[in-house]
Amino acid sequence: MATAATILHADLDSFYASVEQRDDPRLRGRPVIVGGGVVLAASYEAKAFGVQGAMNGAQARRLCPHAIVVPPRMSAYTEASRAVFRIFDDTSPCVEGLSVDEAFIDVSGLRRVSGEPVDIAKRLRARVADEVGLPITVGIARTKFLAKVASQVAKPDGLLVVPPDDELGFLHPLPVERLWGVGPVTARALHERGIATVAEVAALDEGALVAMLGPASGRHLHALAHNRDPRPV
Repeated sequence: MATAATILHADLDSFYASVEQRDDPRLRGRPVIVGGGVVLAASYEAKAFGVQGAMNGAQARRLCPHAIVVPPRMSAYTEASRAVFRIFDDTSPCVEGLSVDEAFIDVSGLRRVSGEPVDIAKRLRARVADEVGLPITVGIARTKFLAKVASQVAKPDGLLVVPPDDELGFLHPLPVERLWGVGPVTARALHERGIATVAEVAALDEGALVAMLGPASGRHLHALAHNRDPRPV
């Protein structure tokens, strides 16, 4: 495992909705929902009212009746994604795409030619804003898991570095929902046992988590709660 924070998780903010706001100035600063029957994406202005991706469209409109609903334009999103990934590929030879709007980028070994990871991340964010016109958040950490958590915490349009000497200090106060694999069902199972934070998960031994959640999920969450994630980019 790396000893320095050299893994970037770059994640476009409310990607589809941001493309719509970029392309139509009338939508900027206003609550936007992409998709009518099911919400494909919501701008942060709509999210402030509780609208979320994959939500039923009727429910979303009840939560935010003044939202502007627009049909998806997949070709525009594909074009924007390709433009952003060209910047990713120009940033480092080691890029792992996770979806159309996010990727892990390993910048270890680039200090001499590109500078410190935080400087690389700042330039990446500036290029995406200038060349593609979209906001992007970047988390930087020693592990892929923690880099992704950092980007989630830093949203929207932010940059956050998790120092290697304070990883658990950053991670443990967070709610259990920040752990990969903790969806509504697992979160409910943990909450029913009075477990609300990552620190409380970390305080349990692996056997207790396995008994509570099953072998795969129990071992997985035990490792993540201690920031054990050896996966390379």
